[in-house]
Amino acid sequence: MRKMDNPILRNILFRRFAKGFSGKKRDLELMVEYSNKYLKTENSLYFFMNALDKSMKEGTPFHEIFLRVGKELSNDYKRKILTNLIYNHLYKGAALRNEIRKDPDVRWVPNFVAISPSMRCNLRCQGCYAGLYLKDGELSESELDSIFTQLKENGSYFVVISGGEPWVLKDMLLRLFKKHKDMFFLTYTNGTLLDRETCRKLRKLGNVAAAISVEGWEKETDARRGKGMWKKIHVAMANLRAEGVLFGISITVTRHNFDVITNDKLMEHFLSLGAIFGWFFVFMPVGKDPLLDLVPTPEQRVATGKRVKELREKYPLFLADFWNDGELVGGCLAGGRQYVHILNSGNVEACVFAHFGVDNIRDKPLIDIFNSPFFREIRGAFPYNENANLRRPCMIIDNPQILRNAVHKHVAKEAHQGSEDIVNDPEVMKFIDDYSEQIKELTEDKWVRDINTPGFRWNKDEKYFKKLFEFKSGEKISATVDNGGPAKEKKPEEAKV
Repeated sequence: MRKMDNPILRNILFRRFAKGFSGKKRDLELMVEYSNKYLKTENSLYFFMNALDKSMKEGTPFHEIFLRVGKELSNDYKRKILTNLIYNHLYKGAALRNEIRKDPDVRWVPNFVAISPSMRCNLRCQGCYAGLYLKDGELSESELDSIFTQLKENGSYFVVISGGEPWVLKDMLLRLFKKHKDMFFLTYTNGTLLDRETCRKLRKLGNVAAAISVEGWEKETDARRGKGMWKKIHVAMANLRAEGVLFGISITVTRHNFDVITNDKLMEHFLSLGAIFGWFFVFMPVGKDPLLDLVPTPEQRVATGKRVKELREKYPLFLADFWNDGELVGGCLAGGRQYVHILNSGNVEACVFAHFGVDNIRDKPLIDIFNSPFFREIRGAFPYNENANLRRPCMIIDNPQILRNAVHKHVAKEAHQGSEDIVNDPEVMKFIDDYSEQIKELTEDKWVRDINTPGFRWNKDEKYFKKLFEFKSGEKISATVDNGGPAKEKKPEEAKV
């Protein structure tokens, strides 16, 4: 696999692309012109450059995000975005991941993992999806080191660090981020521990981004996260911006804030503070006696998706709605299809919101865990519904039978007391069943019309979309590979574990 790492090509790409992140549009255009001339392989980098090219020609805000990157970030960050994200993960790593996926004895590796090395946190936010996990027990420095090493061996150079509050392990994480300087890390954080000195260290590293949790304006944020949190996250953002560190916002969409969090003024506010990206998460009914009244209604969810799309077309912010944007990424990412979640206990879950697992990193290599019968069951059920409706992609609340069947069939262990309520409790199950039916009613007819409309990205006749339906042909298609095309996976009974 070493042939994927061409130092000459790497140096050429770096020199050419480095000029593109100057903050000047002409330099960005030259970078795209160069890539169009020399990069012919249809991988993630190829499609990324095409998107930049299209944005500049059509005058959409997408390319302006990268002009802001050139102006806002330190040289260390711009360099690591080029070497670690663009070259190592999107180019070299993607090639290696695709090569590994051809091996019939391996069959599948995800693009990245999310890791919660600790469940300790200095806040007690209402309805936190991680709030019910046991706080004792953490992944050791050597265990995290091993995970990062194994990921790179399988072509993944991108890791999400969550929790709990990840920065309670500040010293250990900083050492690991420095050791694995060829990787890029995204940390989900409440921001309270990101003082100026920590941000100064992050600037020197250049390979760690921060997604800071917000709930709306001061009223909404302090109501869920605690009094004074609005002011504290502003201090953190000021520290990050002063050091040229990449950061953005992470928003939980609830029944009570959905109109606030998609307000133009709120986006303009965080844009003015230097945020580069924003992630939108639907509040999920997880844990024992979940707070069902916080889950946004199906109508609110669909409306949120439309608003996020409008905001994306208006502002130079990289915005993603992880439920309504299933159409953009080809469906649900869980079950190792694109990622898995590693807990502080070492147990590995299909998703950060599906608190069940069958394997532990202390018992077997990651490559074996990725291809466990439990995860293959979930991938084998993709795209989860008969019309492959990517606007209702979730295996938890949109297609609940997928998670229930996989958990019961493989006797997946609950991660904490009460996590089984989502697949066993009659009241919770009825809520989710009703919810999924309403989401289907709101999205299905238009989806069917769209997939039969020429020119639509996922037109039913388009070759990649047709692959989603090949489950009855003797081979199952588990996910899209890094070049946007399909990856074949043998039926579970044929696979070697």
